[in-house]
This record gives sequence, C-alpha cells and structure tokens, in this order.
Amino acid sequence: MSGGETLKWYHKAIFSFANSVLPPAVKRQMMGFGRMTTPRSSNGWDIFNWLPKKYQSAHTIDLTKLQNHTAEELLEILVSVHPDISHALYNFLRMGDTPLTFTAKKQSGSDDKNGQRALDAIKNLLDSPLPSPGYQHGRSLDKLDTIQRMMIMVRGACAGEVVLNERCNDVIDIVPVDPATIWFRREEGTNRLVPWQYIKNPRPRAGEEWFGQYKKIDTPTFIYEEFDPMIDDPYGRTPILPVLQAVFFHLQVLQDLKAVVHNQGYPRLDISVVEEVLLKNMPPQHKNNPTGQQKWLTERMTEIMGHFNSLNPDDAMIHWDSVKVEYLKGGNSGPMIDIKKLIDIIDTQMATGLKTLLTLLSRHQGSTETYSSVDTQIYIKSVESARNVTKRFWKRAFSIAARVHGVQTLVEADYAPIDLRTEMERERDLRAKLNNYVLAEKERYITAKEAATEARWIMGLDPNIPSELLAGLEKKYGSDDNDHDSAS
Repeated sequence: MSGGETLKWYHKAIFSFANSVLPPAVKRQMMGFGRMTTPRSSNGWDIFNWLPKKYQSAHTIDLTKLQNHTAEELLEILVSVHPDISHALYNFLRMGDTPLTFTAKKQSGSDDKNGQRALDAIKNLLDSPLPSPGYQHGRSLDKLDTIQRMMIMVRGACAGEVVLNERCNDVIDIVPVDPATIWFRREEGTNRLVPWQYIKNPRPRAGEEWFGQYKKIDTPTFIYEEFDPMIDDPYGRTPILPVLQAVFFHLQVLQDLKAVVHNQGYPRLDISVVEEVLLKNMPPQHKNNPTGQQKWLTERMTEIMGHFNSLNPDDAMIHWDSVKVEYLKGGNSGPMIDIKKLIDIIDTQMATGLKTLLTLLSRHQGSTETYSSVDTQIYIKSVESARNVTKRFWKRAFSIAARVHGVQTLVEADYAPIDLRTEMERERDLRAKLNNYVLAEKERYITAKEAATEARWIMGLDPNIPSELLAGLEKKYGSDDNDHDSAS
C-alpha cells in the first residue's frame, strides 16, 4: 500500500471515528444542522406569508424613477420588464444549458469508483423529491444549476448551502441562496472573511450569532463563489451592470419620442374662432365693460374647447360659421435629429453592456460572416467563463457532501461543450475526423488498434474494442508487415 493510499485511509478512519464519537452538540457547532441560511422571502413573524409574484409586482414600478432603487433591485426588475435585458438573459441561459456531469478522481488522477458512487447518490438525491406527506416544491440538479447561472448574470456571484441532518452524518438538500443578502466582515485578529446574511424579518434562535438584522453564517457548508472580483472585493461583479446607464438613457429617449409622436405624429386640428362675430353677438351689458367683455369671451372660448375636446375621432363636427376648422399645417423648419442613428448607438451600447451580440438581440446592423463567426465564438467563451463559477460552486458542494458520507475524493464538475452546428455540419466533421485516422493508419503513423479505438470513441461507442474485432485487426496489421518485408 502506497503512502498516498495509507494517508487517504487514515483520514477516512479519523473522520468516521470523529463522526461517531463527537456529541451532536459539538458537531452542530462545527457544521450546523438543518438549513443555516434563511430564504430571502421568509417572514419571521409567521403572518402574511403569501409570497408575491415578482414578475407581476415589477410591472407596477414607475420606470421613470428607477434611480430610487439599488443596483441589485434594478437588475431584478429589468430582467422582467425590459425586453433587451430579458432577451439577453434568456439567450445566456439557453446557450449554456448543456448537461452537467460529475467525475470522482483519486490523487493519482485515475477514476475513483467509490467516490463516483457517492457523487451519483448525491445527484440522485437532488433529482428525487423529499420524503413528505405534503406538497414539495420541485427540485432537480438542472433547475438549481439554472438558478445559479442566472445569479452569475444578475448578482455577479452564486451562493448556496449544503443542508445536513441533525446528526450531521447525511445530506438533506443543496439549496441556493441569494448573494444579494450576503455581506462579509473581516474577523478580528485573523482578517478571515466571515459571511453574514441580512434578514428582513429576523427571528433569532438559540445558538445563533446576530448583529442587528445580520445573521452569522460561519459554517463550511455555506458556499459563495464570485465572478471576476476585484482585489479585496469578495462580492464579485455582475457582467451586465454597465447596461443600467444605457437603459436610463434609452428610457429617456423613449419618453421624448413618445412626446414627439403624441405632438407631431398625428394630424391635429386648427380651430379658429372669429372674434368679430362673437363681439357682434355679445350681450349689451358687456359691450362697454372691458372686464365683463373679457369674462364673457373667455367663457365662450372654454365652452367651444369643451365641445371639441369631447368629440370622438369618428364624430362629425357640426358648428356655426363663426368657427373655422382645418388641419394644422407647417412644422419645424430647423435641423432634426436622425432618430435611426441615435437608436443604433443605443442598441450598440445596450449589446455591449449586456455582453451579448446585436444579432442575439434581433438587431442587424450589417456584418460579414467572418465577423459574425468571431463574435459568436467570443460570446460562447463568455458563457463558458460564467459557467466556470458555477462549476466551482458544484465542485465544492459535492466535495462537502461526499465528505459527509465519509468519502474523500477529488470532484471534477464539467459541462458538455456548447455546439451550435447543424446535424449536417456535425456529420461532415465526423467524417473528416474518421478520414484523418484512416489516413494516419494507412501511413503507419498509428496502429490499426489505435485507429479503431479513436474511431469508436468519435462515433460515441465504447472505446474498448470487442474481442471478435481484435483478431481481425491484428491479422490486418500482421499482413501489412509481411507485405512490407517481402517487398523490401
């Protein structure tokens, strides 16, 4: 038995012994029990626990007063009400929606069968409903992964907790946590980062540490992974945060365009009241009284305005000849802003802020096929870089869950590659790869067995060559050697 294997067995023995000997109270202090974090929408008063539908409440917000909200609140609102931001997030989630796999490895790099069984059990746990006689909200690894990838774009980080049972010897669940509720403090003396969670309606329990409305979440079962953090900034940065300035400008332009369209976009009536006719029909008591005369004229003008304002678009206008009605003529003679160029600038700023492509936002400003291909590759790299954060989260979560089960293993998490090729393009590339191995075998760069192994892997078959094919490959290779020797 090698030293590495002895050390691994030794650690497993120590862990199992400690798990069986340590009192539950001590283990709860070390790891916590149940869920340590609190859902953002929880109500500590246990009254009025109806959860609001966020997509409905977002549409009641006055978009002209968005500056009154924080950046986290703004992004959460805009993904529900702004078409471009919603579309960009939707495309990001769909583009990165490829299967997530977990592989257990030993320190030597070889496959760990015991560790793989533990990872498969954890994955099956997430895909299985919790034992309960009542309603259980649906959960699955795919759903949790979609939430965490969404948090990377909207929050700039993803967070979650591995929930343990009261004895701390089994995993109950892996739950996502809103990173916007997490705040870090430096531990005095060590400068270690300690997470605290802001809870709107706190209800402290025994054994918990609080600072006002902030609850200490200092447990190894809590995980926080940030995206592109700055130095001494553990919170990360959402990649779409710069779009807020473009959105504010976009909304202001739309408000101005609305006013212009309302004022000049439709035919407007020009109504003239013949003042001379009114003066001739004025009552005698007002003719020599300037104040009374002005009052009477104002009343008649208000009366005429009320009449025409009450007309429906399809009503016929019947009036005395003292009123002249025609369409408003003329317009602005000064220079006008080219609205199309202005909108193109806003669209470009919007796409840049959203880290997406104009084509994905249904904008087509004209670009060559080469540039479009390069842009697509860059966008795929952006999606993959964001998925690297969620891979780190799942790697840590499954590693903790495996250790709780008493298994020490190296966890590798990976997504299937993003493939935008059509079925015909994939078949064409497959044939090209197979032809390359056939040519390599023909030129004697590789053996027939190596070529067969690679060809089976490319076609999605078991790379291990069946015994009934091995004899034919060996005979083929041997006959090639005999032919070569006789020729020389």
